[in-house]
Amino acid sequence: MLSNLGFNKIQLQTPLKQLSGGEATRVAMAEMFIKPTNVLVLDEPTNFIDVFTIEALEVFLKNYPGTVIFTSHDDKFVNRVAQQIYKIDNQTLHHIL
Repeated sequence: MLSNLGFNKIQLQTPLKQLSGGEATRVAMAEMFIKPTNVLVLDEPTNFIDVFTIEALEVFLKNYPGTVIFTSHDDKFVNRVAQQIYKIDNQTLHHIL
């Protein structure tokens, strides 16, 4: 799984605490991909990751059988993944899509 997310042999041997923010995010994603859950809550999931990993995340989320709730400022990611969009403005929830 980790090699599919762009990790090389050296990185696979590196302790988690020594990985960069993006690498640690990819490790967390790998865990998410293989651990069965009914609901995923993601806060800015595209922060700190490269385009390759964003694309892998998009494919995973589009095929995820459960519920995904996420926040993102990445409009392209939101438009490619979200089936419903809500916006909070002035303490009021608005259904956008």
